[in-house]
Amino acid sequence: MSSVPDHQPPTRRIAMRIMYDGGAFYGWQRQRRGRTVQETIERMLSRLAGDQPVTVIGAGRTDSGVHAHGQVAHADIPSRYAPAELLHALRRMSPDDLAITDLVEADPEFHARYRASARSYRYTIIHHPDPFRARYAWRVDHRIDLELLGAAARLLIGRRDCTSLSKHNPDTPNMICDITRAEWVPRDGALEFHITADRFLYGMVRLVVGLQMDIARGRRSLEEIIPLLERRDRSLQSGSVPAHGLSLIEVSYPQPIFPETSTGFAAR
Repeated sequence: MSSVPDHQPPTRRIAMRIMYDGGAFYGWQRQRRGRTVQETIERMLSRLAGDQPVTVIGAGRTDSGVHAHGQVAHADIPSRYAPAELLHALRRMSPDDLAITDLVEADPEFHARYRASARSYRYTIIHHPDPFRARYAWRVDHRIDLELLGAAARLLIGRRDCTSLSKHNPDTPNMICDITRAEWVPRDGALEFHITADRFLYGMVRLVVGLQMDIARGRRSLEEIIPLLERRDRSLQSGSVPAHGLSLIEVSYPQPIFPETSTGFAAR
């Protein structure tokens, strides 16, 4: 008597929107030395795919300690589950410091990283002790000149070579970034820096904030920003600010990926 062959479930591309507290993660990208966001999601999806290996590609590779409200990723997964069932299962499986807020079936050509048109980050600074914000904001006790901060931010806007505002990464030959928003916003007793660009280089946002803070404290002048960018010299950098104040807020695409009636959200 012949046996009936098992039929493999169809492989589909899914897109996910993800939130995570980066404090206990060694960043997004899979690595040997510790727990990462990418590997955590891959393990969950692999279980739902019958223990088959699944690779998750993120829109941005956040560093160790950096948080996300609206990270986007895609994966190809062989599964009979509908997207809503996958989302429900992932939510039940996820650790407390990570949440899949949205999941849809995507076009096979969709790529979370290469199809993205913009990314938005927020850096938060507080001036007084606050145990409920300490994990997500950098506490700065010294006086900050808000006018200087605003003027420094405006000088960053535009299409520029950002070598001087990044860490070395041999895998990134193109150093041009189109910054469309750079703005400081006082909010609820904190100071937030919002920045949007088509792409960001390795360590760029934390170095940008460090440069502006040096200007606001009188350690550097506004007149240094344009020459610093033009010289493309990393030795001219200011220091990088702490990772825990930084969050990836939103990843944008030419066409919306997730429905407006989404049960998740991307903070703005």
